[in-house]
Amino acid sequence: MKTSLRIEQVMPTALLLAAGTLATILAACGGGYGGGSGGSASAMGCSAQYGGSCPAPSVALVAPGTTVNRTIALAATASAASGLTVMRVEFFVDGTSVGTASAAPYTVNWETTTVSDGQHQITVTVTDSSGKSTTSPPFTVTVANNPAFSVTLSPSQIVPAPTSSASGSASLTVKLANGAASGSVTVTGVTATAVTINQAFAGDSGSSLITLTASGTTAGQWNVPAGATLSAAQITALLQGELYVLVKSAANPGGEIRGQITPANVTVVFATLAGSQEVPPVTTAAAGVAAVTVDSSAATVTVQLHDSGITDATAAALDTAASGATGPQLVALTQDAADPTHWSVELAKIGATDLGNFKANMWYVNVLTSTDPAGQIRAQIDASATPPPPPVPTLTQLTTTVFAVCGACHTGGGASLPASMNLTAGHIYASIVNVHSVEQPALLRVKPGDPTDSYVVQKLEGAATISGARMPFGGPYLSQAQINQLAAWISAGAPNN
Repeated sequence: MKTSLRIEQVMPTALLLAAGTLATILAACGGGYGGGSGGSASAMGCSAQYGGSCPAPSVALVAPGTTVNRTIALAATASAASGLTVMRVEFFVDGTSVGTASAAPYTVNWETTTVSDGQHQITVTVTDSSGKSTTSPPFTVTVANNPAFSVTLSPSQIVPAPTSSASGSASLTVKLANGAASGSVTVTGVTATAVTINQAFAGDSGSSLITLTASGTTAGQWNVPAGATLSAAQITALLQGELYVLVKSAANPGGEIRGQITPANVTVVFATLAGSQEVPPVTTAAAGVAAVTVDSSAATVTVQLHDSGITDATAAALDTAASGATGPQLVALTQDAADPTHWSVELAKIGATDLGNFKANMWYVNVLTSTDPAGQIRAQIDASATPPPPPVPTLTQLTTTVFAVCGACHTGGGASLPASMNLTAGHIYASIVNVHSVEQPALLRVKPGDPTDSYVVQKLEGAATISGARMPFGGPYLSQAQINQLAAWISAGAPNN
């Protein structure tokens, strides 16, 4: 008859004690060994290596840029102490999780249109295999999915420039989420036959994307039609400074005035080439004009150059040196096969030092010929030639300009409009920002970051969608420049300043 033995009967007591001790140690390290979590053994080794306490993991956000729009990639670098592993990296916007990565490279896509325009804080948290976590310092970005553009139109932006004293201005807004465009163009000194938004860099010409319609009530005003949209590719072109407004006339059917639409990150400079700027100066009747577009965010440069009076050009380039000196080539320009007087380069990558040289006016364009191999005509690129956009006004400043006449009727002392709205000094912000319109309850009077959907802007412009009369009641109405200032304040988030 066979006898059944239990395991305790064949395992010495000393071995049982040793096994129990090992189990206790492994449990203290966070789990089992072999068949359990691999992180537990790693934690035990880590504790021994660092004197009983494992260091917390480290994490750093890769800066995505200070201004963002649409969908962007958020990335981070992360590491754990020796013997441990990174288990997950989680990204947060204003404290709300927007995605998690469990393996390097640690990156997630963030759809910025899910938050309002304005400033937001990004943080990233790493957790290692021992359960310890670390959160990065917050990084502030400005979300701009509804940019507003103020555009100045002039004959000088057309190549060759027509003889004209006409001028114009445009106020445009584009919703980057769906490409919806809105706004208007006002022209003076010209009877326009057509106003369009076209695609091409400054100094070049391109096809029409949107045709504006003449206002039936305001002379010289042309409006972006309802339902006008830009495609995703056209939005990208817009943000690169590749769209422009063109006004045509009977005298100048190819265009009488033009204005490049430039985001805050894009600078456009026009320069005139002449032999007198060469080193040493060259006596020549040849001339030229160059348009230089610099995208400081993407670190790119585009050059469109047109020369005249040259028959033996051999090369053209963008070079680096101060006025009165010569320097190395930065970017070569390519000659147009169909038009040998046209030279260009588009979206050429440049470095931080090159951007610094641009701001220091140390760029020049140069056209070389067989008779003057060092250069026959040249133009120094003056980065200050194009003034920066005007500063965004404060609400205090708008109180004495845009809202100067509003307080006479909008006193805040009545039960219905206009007196029920208080637009006197000190009460404007509480009356309009994030406050639903009485006439159009679906709209906010001022929607921070979105002037197009702000009912106050629509009332001041006399949009076809408003209820009641255009404001100020009975006129005189605000100029487009004044309305643009209000739109700029709203685009900046409508701060209570």
